[in-house]
Amino acid sequence: MGHEPWGTSFSGRKPMGTHPFNSGKVRASVRNVIGTAVAVPLLFSAMPAMAQSQQEEMQDLRDQIQQMQQRFDEMQQQQEQMAQEQSSPRSDDQLVSKSEDGEGFMVGDTNIKVNGYFKFDAIYDFEDDHDALLGPSDAIGTLNAKGTDSPGDGDFGVTVKQTRLKIATTTPTEFGDLGGYIEMDFYGKPYDESFDSAPSPRVRRAYLTFGNWLIGRDWSTFSDFNYGTTLNFYGPQAQLFERQAQVRYTMDAGENTTVDFSLENPGGGTVLAGDDADPDFRGLEDGTGTENTVPDMVVRLQSSSGPLSVQAAAIGRYLKADINDVTGTGDSDEDSVVGYGLDLGGSFTMPTGTTIMVSGVYGEGIGKYFYAPAGGADAYVTTDGQLEAIERYGFIGTISQELTPTLTTNVIYGKGFSESPDDFVGATDELHDESSTLAVNLLYTPVDPLTFGIEYNRAEYEQQNGVDADAQNVQFSTIYNF
Repeated sequence: MGHEPWGTSFSGRKPMGTHPFNSGKVRASVRNVIGTAVAVPLLFSAMPAMAQSQQEEMQDLRDQIQQMQQRFDEMQQQQEQMAQEQSSPRSDDQLVSKSEDGEGFMVGDTNIKVNGYFKFDAIYDFEDDHDALLGPSDAIGTLNAKGTDSPGDGDFGVTVKQTRLKIATTTPTEFGDLGGYIEMDFYGKPYDESFDSAPSPRVRRAYLTFGNWLIGRDWSTFSDFNYGTTLNFYGPQAQLFERQAQVRYTMDAGENTTVDFSLENPGGGTVLAGDDADPDFRGLEDGTGTENTVPDMVVRLQSSSGPLSVQAAAIGRYLKADINDVTGTGDSDEDSVVGYGLDLGGSFTMPTGTTIMVSGVYGEGIGKYFYAPAGGADAYVTTDGQLEAIERYGFIGTISQELTPTLTTNVIYGKGFSESPDDFVGATDELHDESSTLAVNLLYTPVDPLTFGIEYNRAEYEQQNGVDADAQNVQFSTIYNF
């Protein structure tokens, strides 16, 4: 059967003539047909507009997605940059960061390294209280003060004053690296070696470096450290030892060889003068020190080759003083003398773990540099009112033996001599003739930064009149290097 026309019914069909004509139904049917005829074209005519609207919406959606993706990429880049800055050795945006070599830290463009050591010393003096260090002057001091160098008053003390703090800086510039260095211990200012006083910071060295130049306070270029490790802060007799302001230039002179030239502070020297109770008194117009008119001049050669290292140094000094006239009129005469010193030292390490170190020095007018004893005079006034440099000389010998990877022992002996100034304007009996020190220690390093040590020290002092004295102690130390 085919489809029936709109408006017909298959159920109960009757001949048309059996019902009257219904005009309302016809009108409704006509309206339906007309509406359908009108709606279909309108629907098809609206479809392109709807499609265009959907395309615009899709385009807007794609634009929004693209913007979101761009924003996401930017956020991801920012996160990656932040992570890289946090893990990188340094960042210009960071005030403090890790240095590129893994040592120290950066503050802006400046690399800063902090190191040093903590040192605890427990010391027992057998015969008297010699404070935190022992030298020959302590022995003769006990003799002069108590009439004997063995009063039998043992003394025990502890200190941390030798603890050391070092700060080194390096700042790059368009002309090269600019370096700085500060080192301090806790012996205070003024210097105080007693056990009773509290530790107080003391600047030992402070200088800057630029290229081959050093400017500031450092070890004198005439110093020689060719001797073994001592726990006693005093160190060996006859050592060359001075820290002072200077200008130094260092140049290469071949493989592992350097030559240093320096101009250094001449101050700190002293002059032996007559006793003011002497009717022929010839003292100094201005205290007991030399006048500082010309810097001390030093040249040093250092070289090494395998197990051998050597040092040779020379110093020149100009000593000047105002000497009172013997007539007692109050007039004074200026006099001067040239001082000089020569040093030679070296070390040699054997395959057996044995290291031999030696050094020797001779000079006139080098008392402030030379421990014979420490702080000795540079010159003296003669009976005819002239200024004369004091002759001094000495040596140090060391045997250092590595017993095991963690045990090392050192034997260090030093001895210094002074001339007998026969033409000295005053008495010579109590002036220094010779002195010596002996140190024997055992150092135990269970781990790299930590060392325990025990040391026996003996110091001897003899005057020009033959009177001598000695002192000894035992020292235990704990050292933590950082």
